[in-house]
Amino acid sequence: MQKNKILRSAKTLSSLAIFMFLMLILLTYHSFLTLCAGICIFLFAMILLQDAFKVLSGGILDKILNKVANKNYKAFLFGFTLSTIVQSSGLVSVIAISFLSASLISLSAGVAMIYGVNLSTAFSAWIVGYFGLKSEISLYAMPLIIFGVILYFNKDKTKKHIGLFVLSLGFLFLGISYMKEGFENFKDSVDISKYQMQGFLGLIVYVFIGMGITALTQSSHATLTLAITALSVGQVSYENAVALAIGANVGSTIMTVIGSIGSNAEGKKITVTHVLFNVIAALLSIIFIKYYLIATDYFATVLNIKSDDYVLKLAIFTTLFNVLAVILLYPFIKQMCSFLNLVIKDTKTKQEKALYLNESALEFAHSAKEVGEKESKHLFEIACLIIAKAINIKTSDIDSSENVDEIIKKRNTQTQDNLNQIYQDKFKLIYSEIIDFIAHAHLAHGYNAYANSFMDIKRANLFMAAAVKSAIELQVNIEKYAFSSNKALSEEYAHLRRNILRMLRLSKNLLLSTDEEKRQEILQELEFNVKKYDAISSNSLDSLIRYKRITDTMATSIMNDTAIARNIAKDIRHCAEILSKQDKEEKEELNLS
Repeated sequence: MQKNKILRSAKTLSSLAIFMFLMLILLTYHSFLTLCAGICIFLFAMILLQDAFKVLSGGILDKILNKVANKNYKAFLFGFTLSTIVQSSGLVSVIAISFLSASLISLSAGVAMIYGVNLSTAFSAWIVGYFGLKSEISLYAMPLIIFGVILYFNKDKTKKHIGLFVLSLGFLFLGISYMKEGFENFKDSVDISKYQMQGFLGLIVYVFIGMGITALTQSSHATLTLAITALSVGQVSYENAVALAIGANVGSTIMTVIGSIGSNAEGKKITVTHVLFNVIAALLSIIFIKYYLIATDYFATVLNIKSDDYVLKLAIFTTLFNVLAVILLYPFIKQMCSFLNLVIKDTKTKQEKALYLNESALEFAHSAKEVGEKESKHLFEIACLIIAKAINIKTSDIDSSENVDEIIKKRNTQTQDNLNQIYQDKFKLIYSEIIDFIAHAHLAHGYNAYANSFMDIKRANLFMAAAVKSAIELQVNIEKYAFSSNKALSEEYAHLRRNILRMLRLSKNLLLSTDEEKRQEILQELEFNVKKYDAISSNSLDSLIRYKRITDTMATSIMNDTAIARNIAKDIRHCAEILSKQDKEEKEELNLS
């Protein structure tokens, strides 16, 4: 006992000694202190940024990303445009990591976005080379922090979440600014002319110098500017400046690597993509440097650039460096995603897999149909789980015979489940496996009597997926309004929740029903339940607005969420009807035999 006490005291003293030693170093070396502070602010901003994306998902951010990143070419253009505007490929790569970590974009869109980000560095080279300008993103840090804090203290949750997003960007810029400032003395003291070297060895050495400067300054733009300036006054040769540009591109991945610290497996895949792109591009340009320089001279002639205008020729080289890499890699985005999924796996969470699907079942149409139905019912249980969590109830409430009103009254505290994560972990993979299985079954047996059955199973799963995605969208306002102190508002959302709970109970009963008469009775109840949503929107809102019990904004939310809830009810009804119909047909087949 005494020995353990001594050991604990020794550990405490050693920890204190290490702390004091590090504190002394930080206070003695101001540049190191600034650098460490910058890294810490940057990492803190990354946490805020990912949290902001998660709370904004299902709302305006989802709608924007659905338009600008729903196709690979759109994501590519989005990455190129955003990186060109903020003049930081590393920053936009970090944002891409946050998007993917929060499940706001697909992996293929994230890869395409990274390719666009890298292409934008060529545009930056032209800005530096032609105009001699460089955008300082640190100038935007303070205003972003100010406006972010103002919005964050707003009572409206949407504005509060937007404020968190703006604040995280401000801290991100501030962190980068401090990291750059920490190495300002280093950058200013670099005299590249001392290290001039010719030939292949000079190329390799200057590539590493470019990588080192970019890693230290956290800006490939700073390295390019340094190279262009040195080239313009004859401090370095054209070949050495080209090597610096190659190194600058590879070194730009450092910020992305830092940004991926603490991100999930999906975020790390973006980091690997960014690193691979630049390493592949660098290796190509080093191996085929002779041909790159010939192509640079050719395009310089086409663009009427003087043969001794090495500054603009360096911009052409940087453009070729990135354009050729994009041309080479863009067509293979699908293969890149497969490679990333193979080498990077999430060790913390495992996706649920199908229980019943197997290749041997595909040999016979009947077994394929039976297995497809069983797996669809398994997925239906998961869909009910997600919808239940969206309206803040437990799955046991669906199977319970307890009064619906009592259950909704009892479930009066927010749970704030991350439905996007649950969707990724439990629903997505099984859904994809079912769709793939049915496609193979239809291909093998689509010519016989089972063709319609396969199509029905696919339709049931499509309805199920639509209902789940609507539920994830609905959760945002359920958390916002269902537990409001405004009784009129919370009652409207309680009405929605009651109807959804009834719908879930009826749908599950429909799947369990063995009697056709009972089945038709449940279907009529489900249809009546769907029509209740129209009553909500038509009967109560007018009086609530007239007597100013709710605001216009609240009324709009109720109408929108009523429409979403109606869609959930319709989709789940269609899904349950199709799956119960399959059961009915199977029983009839058995009776006939």
